[in-house]
Amino acid sequence: MNTPRAVKPSSAMKVLVIDDQQQVRHIIRESLYRLGFRHVLMASDAAEALRHLRSEPMDLVLSDYNLGDGADGQQLLEAARGGRLLSPVAPWIFISANALRGDVLAAGDFLPDGYIIKPFTDQLLARYIEGLTARKQALAPLLLAADAQQWDEVLKEAEAFIKRGDALSSEGLKHKAQALMRLARFEEALACYGSALDLNSELAWARLGHAQAQRALGRPEAARAELERLTRAQPSFASAYDTLLEIAEEQGDAEAALNTARTVAELVPNAKRKTRLGGLALAAGETELAVKVLEQAVAKNRHAVNPGPQDSVLLAQALLDNGDPARAANLAAELGKRFAEQGPARLLAKALGAQAQQQLGNETAAAAVMNEVAAALETEGTGLDGPSKLLLARSALSTGHPDLGQQLIGEVARNHGDKPLLMASALRAAAGTPVEAECRKLIERASEEVAQAMTDLQRAKRSGELGQALEVGERILARSPQNFNVLIELCTLHLIAMGRQSDEAVRQTHRDRARELLERLELQHPMHDRVAAARKFFRERVGGKA
Repeated sequence: MNTPRAVKPSSAMKVLVIDDQQQVRHIIRESLYRLGFRHVLMASDAAEALRHLRSEPMDLVLSDYNLGDGADGQQLLEAARGGRLLSPVAPWIFISANALRGDVLAAGDFLPDGYIIKPFTDQLLARYIEGLTARKQALAPLLLAADAQQWDEVLKEAEAFIKRGDALSSEGLKHKAQALMRLARFEEALACYGSALDLNSELAWARLGHAQAQRALGRPEAARAELERLTRAQPSFASAYDTLLEIAEEQGDAEAALNTARTVAELVPNAKRKTRLGGLALAAGETELAVKVLEQAVAKNRHAVNPGPQDSVLLAQALLDNGDPARAANLAAELGKRFAEQGPARLLAKALGAQAQQQLGNETAAAAVMNEVAAALETEGTGLDGPSKLLLARSALSTGHPDLGQQLIGEVARNHGDKPLLMASALRAAAGTPVEAECRKLIERASEEVAQAMTDLQRAKRSGELGQALEVGERILARSPQNFNVLIELCTLHLIAMGRQSDEAVRQTHRDRARELLERLELQHPMHDRVAAARKFFRERVGGKA
């Protein structure tokens, strides 16, 4: 089942060498030639490397970390792995003049397979290439199945690796547990992580997975306690802090969330974690900290392969809150130009510009720009998430548009009442404005309305009045179209209703509606445990892939 694939001879392997210095590229190529590699392509920067990766499959990548102007090696790795431009079986090795420990730690979702410090010998390079290539080829059945998200196939392959009883058995356990989590088989995943810990209680990935399975089973306090023990034992394990941060946010513990975000951003100073810290600092009123870390995030993301607007949006708001409207205005203008083709980003840039003009004393200009935002919201606001709508609400309230600000805060409350930190931010946004009292009532009323509707829905479901429960659910969703709990519950109800119908046309209607709701959930929360559970239920009811 998991027979290792034959390792290609070096003469048949295609190797991509990436370094911004021509002399270094040639030195590495000559070393590879001496080791028997004959198909060596070279790139001087990330853009050229991506062209090569898109044009033909590579068996090995050797890249410098610092690539001069433009994206760095880690950003290139993220783009290559995230865009599936490189086979999961092909090793990625950094070659750098620096020790790189901090930079490797700072990796996002993808880690390099290894790194070599310059200068190096042919023998060292050969040893790294041979060892990593052989390992990845041996793991190929697991890696390829996981890359294709074929989780049932991962489970089959993982069992064979576990039975081997050799150095790769732990990889089998790891992949098995991860697949069980993706299949929402959380109790089994918990047991699998437990088996790994029985073999070696110091396995950080197993301890982290055990805690994540506890959380998925609705035991956040047990998960939190386990993660805190893990971070005490291994204070540099960033992923444990990430999960602790998620739990703190879900529980509405603003102080713990900010402290945890600060810790992990210091430990792993990449743009993603600095942006998250900046957002939490901004929400907590820690404007100087927000400006500092968001400036760092913007600088790191300036040459990202796939840049996004979030860090610049947050930085502009932080500058406004910190009393620097001139810089905020310039940043908002730059943001609008860079993301002119993205409707939501363009709206946010205009709103931030309106706030800046208001603070600069240009009230007429601020009102005019905010009027444009209000007019465009109907056609361009569909892609806005809760925090973005809250930022627009702040802009509206500060530029003499209280009705719009109140409306947006109401939408945030109806759709995200289950996010306590966001609700606290909504209250702070309205503080000191003419509509503060009304916004407070709106938030309280929206929370009560959704809670009551969900109670009615559950009552109807328990009593067997499925039709009534569906009516209630669809009515809540029409009012709160982004509410996570409503989407989950309604998707489940349609699948239950489908199973009770004998009329194929009616069954198809329920099936299609459940699929539509699940697709919305997958888009908004692809890695959420409850979405995995909904996906599992869909597969069980419908069969095949969700």
